[in-house]
Amino acid sequence: MVAAFEHEMQIGLEAHLSNPDVWNPDVCSFKMLDACIDRLPTGREKGIYYALDFGGTNFRVVRAELKGRGKLSFSQHKRSLMNASSTASFSKGLMDSRATASQMFDFFSETCKEFMVKMADLTPNAPQETEHQAGFTFSFPCTLKTINNAILMEWTKGFETGRSTNDPAEGHDVVGMTNAAFERFEVPLKVSAVLNDTVGTLLSGAYEMNRDNHPPCLIGLILGTGINAAYFEKEALAFGYKGNIINLECGNFNRELPSTNVDHELDFAEAANRGRQRLEKMVSGAYIGELSRIAIVKVLQHHAPPYAWKPHSLSCQHVCTIMTDASSDYAVTENLLSEIWNHSFPYAQLCVIRRLCHAIMNRSTALSAVVVAAVARKTHHLQPAMGGVSCAIDGSLYKCIPFFQRVIRTYLDAILGKNISNLVHLLPADDGSGKGSAICAATVGASKGSSGSNFFR
Repeated sequence: MVAAFEHEMQIGLEAHLSNPDVWNPDVCSFKMLDACIDRLPTGREKGIYYALDFGGTNFRVVRAELKGRGKLSFSQHKRSLMNASSTASFSKGLMDSRATASQMFDFFSETCKEFMVKMADLTPNAPQETEHQAGFTFSFPCTLKTINNAILMEWTKGFETGRSTNDPAEGHDVVGMTNAAFERFEVPLKVSAVLNDTVGTLLSGAYEMNRDNHPPCLIGLILGTGINAAYFEKEALAFGYKGNIINLECGNFNRELPSTNVDHELDFAEAANRGRQRLEKMVSGAYIGELSRIAIVKVLQHHAPPYAWKPHSLSCQHVCTIMTDASSDYAVTENLLSEIWNHSFPYAQLCVIRRLCHAIMNRSTALSAVVVAAVARKTHHLQPAMGGVSCAIDGSLYKCIPFFQRVIRTYLDAILGKNISNLVHLLPADDGSGKGSAICAATVGASKGSSGSNFFR
């Protein structure tokens, strides 16, 4: 499967050379998008930059002070898209197909304005002297014409914003819609760079790596609500890319996947995204709970309580709680399931439920290791003479679940062999998507007026 993943990356490069503006999923399941970034941060960047972070049900704004030598400090403010007053009557809030693009981006602007006032970078009803540069981590598939022009290709992760309105977001420039909202609300911010969370994680790892003795950080990986990878491709320019960082959008990978009837049932139930994002549906936190629930119902059949048949009644966090239950007779699991499904399970069924949850999570970890191994091989740094490669990882699956951190290394050892696996340094990214966005804005600013590329310090 590693070879199939790596081969798919090569097909994607060749497809981009043939037609860089059109993605054909029948040719390559990866979008292989150009991040339009021709340099990695040096670790010496300084100044105050803002970051907007949007890739799920929350929107976040970050104020970062870069201090050089790979160091920075930051503050943040977060709001849920489900709590926007303009879409309170919609079942999915701003994710709903009836919500307009203007409502979504006005919500972003209002949130930024509140935060800038709090941080004393904005005084209401007073002339504003300083316009701060911002990076926007926009974690949905986009086609980048330039670093500050990103056309949203399609929503993923259950988003449908604007699809039932005459004010859609899909097919339009994310940066333009954001800056227009800033102007409407008189917010002294300007988005100068747009990227996704995976590219942001790569940049954050590269910036902070400069203060430690690690091999070059050439891979960014997200393991959370979704899964995705970005990497540094040294031959990118030969395949028609403007920069050397490529955003794979690998959640759509569909070659040689170990699918089961559980996966097929989950995929069929996802009407808005049926047949797509097959890898993501087997790996990501957005689906692990539902995969586990379907498996439990299929195994227990008529012994499963009525509430267990309700879709999405079991979350990824519930699965983690069940897996880590070390209590006598699995009392923690019994109490949890009693609370969410209003049913008391006998010990034998609790053992079955725990094994099913473990199997789902274990498979997620194994497939994640496949992604890391394939992308690491593609960097051509997996040999002692090259010093290896660092992979910055962000996302709740990796950062919050010790099982995931431990077992992904075990699978890398099995896939690559212990000696080669040791050349892959897994670097936990502390808020890679937020920090990386601000670092990107600083890197773009530092590169103006310069020539050439500075990939490795």
